[in-house]
Amino acid sequence: MKWPDDFVNKVIHGDCLEVMKEMPDECIDCIITDPPYGIEYYSNRYVSGNPHDKIIGDKSFLLPIDELWRLLKPSGAIFSFYSHKKPLLDTRLKNVIIWVKNNWTAGDLYGDFGNQYECIGFLPKDNFKLRNKKRYSNVWFFDRVPPKFHPTQKPIGLISRIIECGSREGDIILDPFLGSGTTAVACKRLGRKFIGIEINQEYCKIAEERLAQEVLPFNEVSNG
Repeated sequence: MKWPDDFVNKVIHGDCLEVMKEMPDECIDCIITDPPYGIEYYSNRYVSGNPHDKIIGDKSFLLPIDELWRLLKPSGAIFSFYSHKKPLLDTRLKNVIIWVKNNWTAGDLYGDFGNQYECIGFLPKDNFKLRNKKRYSNVWFFDRVPPKFHPTQKPIGLISRIIECGSREGDIILDPFLGSGTTAVACKRLGRKFIGIEINQEYCKIAEERLAQEVLPFNEVSNG
């Protein structure tokens, strides 16, 4: 592959651990990603059976922080979703954003409380400064979206807020676990460049289709 032509604004089918080896040091402005949580998530709430494949690599929490850190510019930051069941333990973790959803999980109906939140780890480099004018708290309320494209699909409004906090127009954003392409779609809407890597070829196709159908002008973002 040739940097940056074969990477920027592309959905790359492959193992991110291999693809990232071909990328130069300090080439990324911001990293936003939703890696496998290591909880072997598979919903049984579908009436006619789960239409989605099991998430590849979900037997362990897979976040290659050192490699991502190598790619990140000195003024950049990593935003990574994770589950409290498999916590993100790293000295570079500065804060945790709590995403509060509009509903909660089923799970153990008689022996446990329903889970209504997910964690977003915030790992900034020393020169990082928030890009947007508004300073949010670390508790964010966004409705969960139905998993139309992916079993753990995230709201585009939520991803868009992260993009606006962590980057400027024209910046390059990397998502090494792209899934069905929500990060790429949000980048296209907000005038950012993106690099998306996804190991599941079917999700790559879905991401490409979503990007091709994206007709909203930049900065016109829906919450949901």
